[in-house]
Formats: sequence, structure tokens, C-alpha cells
Amino acid sequence: MEKDEMKFSKDKSKKDGLTSACRECNNSREKIRRENGGEFSNEQKQKAFLLYGTACQICGSEFNLQVDHKLPQNICNPNKASVSENAWILCKSCNVSKGTKIIREIIKDISKKTLGPMLLNHIAEKVKNRNFTEVKIRIAGKVFTEIRVK
Repeated sequence: MEKDEMKFSKDKSKKDGLTSACRECNNSREKIRRENGGEFSNEQKQKAFLLYGTACQICGSEFNLQVDHKLPQNICNPNKASVSENAWILCKSCNVSKGTKIIREIIKDISKKTLGPMLLNHIAEKVKNRNFTEVKIRIAGKVFTEIRVK
């Protein structure tokens, strides 16, 4: 499928030179992200590093570390998760690879009592009713199970 260059931003790292999502989709995702609490504050980032250390929790790298959301913000209720519940340390490469995926191995460690209120109602219902597919993916050479809500 050919991309309309007017609808996509440029990205030199991509084979076709364009972002994977159109501008409209990116803007929509960013709006949801801002509404759901946006980025972690410096204080929250410091707390995450104290809790989880200074190495990527997927590949072990100690470089280009970032505090990431375990569950993507676009499926979470605003401000319903603490740093200990929804933050972890990833290197930039693993963070980009994870993107907005829901990873079974990550969310299994979040208690159901906590997980339910964190998720938007329509997402929580689909997960509860097993209305999703599971797909094996690789991040930094490790195999994970991505949950794709239908």
C-alpha cells in the first residue's frame, strides 16, 4: 500500500522515509497521552530508577535509559497507576521496540485489583472476556507475548 506523503511525517530511519503512523493518528495518540497524565515528572523518574535500578529491564543495557509505561497510556485511565505499578526502566531501543504493545509477561505482575482500575473500561472488558489474540514478538532477542485487543 502506497503512503500519501502529505499525510505522513518524514522519518529517515524508515525504509520509505515516512513515519509508520499518519499525522492524524499521531496527533490523536498524543492527545490521549496528554489527557492520561503525559510524561513522568522528574520526581517520578527518580523514584522509578530507585525502584528498578539503572539497567534496561529487557536487555540489561545501561545506556540511553528511559522511564517507560508498562501499559501504554492510550489504554489507561488518567492518573490511576503509580510509578511502582506502571513504570519500568528501558533503554531507548527496547522502548521503541515495545512501543504501545500490551505485553502479557509485563502485565502478569500487576495485581488484578490494580490492573482493572488502570485500564479503560472497554479495554478491561475485552481483556476480562479474553477478546484478544496473542502474538509472539521479539524485543532485544527475547520472546514476549503481545496481547492484541479485538
